[in-house]
Amino acid sequence: MNFDEIIDLGHELYTGMPCYAANVTAFWTVDDFEGTRRTSEGRRALRNKMMLLSEHTGTHFDAPSHFDEDGLSVDQVPLQNLILPGHFLDVSHKKAHEPIEPQDLIDAEQASGKTIGSGTAVILWTGQDVNWGTEGFFYERPYVPEQSARWLVERGITLFCTDLIAIDDPDEWWEPTHTAFLAGGVPMVQQLNNLERLLGREFTFVVLPLPMRGGTASPVRPVALLHG
Repeated sequence: MNFDEIIDLGHELYTGMPCYAANVTAFWTVDDFEGTRRTSEGRRALRNKMMLLSEHTGTHFDAPSHFDEDGLSVDQVPLQNLILPGHFLDVSHKKAHEPIEPQDLIDAEQASGKTIGSGTAVILWTGQDVNWGTEGFFYERPYVPEQSARWLVERGITLFCTDLIAIDDPDEWWEPTHTAFLAGGVPMVQQLNNLERLLGREFTFVVLPLPMRGGTASPVRPVALLHG
């Protein structure tokens, strides 16, 4: 595989960062250089940290088991479904609280010059990655209605990805869009970053979650390998 550039598509993880699924994200020092140097009488010095965070912290991968009792867990999703040709769909004209309808997807598909289908990671760019972490960004965003999710599932996509922190209508607390994708066997990646750098480019999308046994999700560091 030949590629010209690697684009980091994830957000940094840090103590106190915003998280949709939980209010606690913390990293703290267990061992430090000064303490270990002292206790070892100078024979070694090191730093070691602990983490406390949700599976759904930051840029993360949702496995089907998150919303489907019989769905694949993080560790069961095949690697070949995590390294895929990217299909970039630009819907950045959609405003906060506007649905991204199937016709918007059709228009974006036509603009991309490629047909939405299996064996691809569909990357839905709303432009909201630049608002990540700002006041109200959880809810002041467009959303993907259930019928659009079902439309993409019926097209046979392998992976759905977006810069949105949440994809459902903020007023639909039962999250039917999540159910449509995950019960339909389509894993998701949410809270992508730097997506404007993919506009008009051919790329391979790579996202590797931690293989947590029975995990419903995993923080990830996805990348795009740009070709030409």
